[in-house]
Amino acid sequence: MDKSAKWVLSIVVLLLIVVGLFVAFSPSPEGKETRPIKLGAIMPLSGDAAAYGIPIQQATDLAIKEINAAGGVDGRMIKVVYENGACAGKEATSAAQKLINVDKIKVILGGLCSGETLGAAPVAEENKVILFSPGSGSPDITKSGDYIFRNFPSDATSGGKVAQAAIDNGHKKVAIIAEQTEYAQAVKEVFKTTFEAAGGEILTDESYASDSSDFRTQLTKMKATNPDGLYVLSQTPAKYGLVLKQISELGMNQQIYSNEFSAAEDILKDYKEEIEGAIYAEPSFDDKAPKAKELLDKILAEHGELSGALPPVYFATAYDAVYLLKDALVECGEDTDCIKKFLYGVTDRAGTAGMLTIDENGDASFSYVLRTIKDGKAMDV
Repeated sequence: MDKSAKWVLSIVVLLLIVVGLFVAFSPSPEGKETRPIKLGAIMPLSGDAAAYGIPIQQATDLAIKEINAAGGVDGRMIKVVYENGACAGKEATSAAQKLINVDKIKVILGGLCSGETLGAAPVAEENKVILFSPGSGSPDITKSGDYIFRNFPSDATSGGKVAQAAIDNGHKKVAIIAEQTEYAQAVKEVFKTTFEAAGGEILTDESYASDSSDFRTQLTKMKATNPDGLYVLSQTPAKYGLVLKQISELGMNQQIYSNEFSAAEDILKDYKEEIEGAIYAEPSFDDKAPKAKELLDKILAEHGELSGALPPVYFATAYDAVYLLKDALVECGEDTDCIKKFLYGVTDRAGTAGMLTIDENGDASFSYVLRTIKDGKAMDV
């Protein structure tokens, strides 16, 4: 092949490359963008918290599959890029940095654990990226930024309701044990503030690391104070069950006050005697309502079971969050200032978790209700 032929061939190859790139990155002939919209997601996909991170991933995928089957966002499919937040702030910070700087994502679903959301929030806020949590309850999230939202209620209500319940029951001397996580420590502080303001006394305030499995030292200190009640806060049902077991083994029979993991299926199955009579607060949710039942039935049909680690409300809020973000993307594209305005405007939106209104702090306005365990079943107080 002579030089002129080689030159012509080189020009042809170059033109083919240019045309290919033009086709790949151009809108459709009708003028519409067709490339997938990438949605980030930060969830605990390893460790103890994966027991609810993976089921929430399944609920998320169900919503995405339905949305894409119905045409996606104006014809564009949604693709989720999952990152493991490991239920920890440091990992979630790195995950957010990767999703924003490498994947160029404008909207992130998550975190699930409060530590994940608090770790990712400063990165999202600095880059004007929407961070929307379907399951983080820490009161600290309320003031974490203008681009930070959630459709899960603040646990400030939970801690306050449980504290008042203890006072109303005449239990004015309480000992506390709480996991060393952002969620548990923040809710504990709300409980303490409410309890002490109502005339209660905290006899001892113990904590434990997330990788602990022996709590006897802390529990022995609590037992020695002879409290009226025990306030027990864990990040995961796995650790909660171990704490309950060791409370029983030490012969501590005081009234237990706690959080919604008291009603987790695994707890009710494996620690039925230990959890009997516990009083706790959980987000108001009717799992028999038509939309909620339809969703839970879909998950059962697809996966054979619901996670025993999670109260059903978490499936509903995760599923609803995806549909809410889809509607925001339809309205705004990937303009995060527009999405932010859209989310602040959410009022009385009907979903599987109930009616949702988002307030001026980006928080969900629905709250917690008091419940108890009786004969191995959860019921209203």
